[in-house]
Amino acid sequence: MRYSVIAIEREYASGGREIGEKLAKRLGLPCHGQDILEKAAVKTGLPLDELNKLEESITGSLLYSLSIFADMASGRGMDLTRAQKLALAESDIIRDLSLKPCIIIGRGAAGLLKDKDNILKVFVHADFDVRVKRAVEIYGIDPKQADSVLRRYDKRRITYFKAATNVEWRDADIYHMLLNSGKLGIDPAVDILHAAVK
Repeated sequence: MRYSVIAIEREYASGGREIGEKLAKRLGLPCHGQDILEKAAVKTGLPLDELNKLEESITGSLLYSLSIFADMASGRGMDLTRAQKLALAESDIIRDLSLKPCIIIGRGAAGLLKDKDNILKVFVHADFDVRVKRAVEIYGIDPKQADSVLRRYDKRRITYFKAATNVEWRDADIYHMLLNSGKLGIDPAVDILHAAVK
């Protein structure tokens, strides 16, 4: 395979997770997403439900945080905040996972691994009305709240991605492909990625 790892970032309710899972099944590769947070819970010793909330609170640049981490390694640093512990743990886990063929969905993987040549970086998006419909039909979101739910999740992903990677989530330059799943459909998007990987 040309690419041994596929990193998929996605707008909420765009079908990016489904695309990643179907592609992983077709390629016979492990698919990582939520399990990264579970591994981070083990690594940090923090409860999983707390980590879910912490992801929403991570702001600023992780690059600044990494300078703090370097100081800590030399014994000069200060204690990490829980949010910094989470960001560092997830970053380490993603880098470790990327050493073997796999698919990584979200968690800033495309940004963290942006300089790696063997990783296909993909952004899955769809028109807002398509995502609202999917959020209601697939995720059971109340139609009256779907608009605000989409905006909240997208904002959370934008903020986390920037903090963890120091690049913009929707910056087309870091991706090999931008796929509009609403226009393409889920299975054709899987076909495109499968062809690109092969």
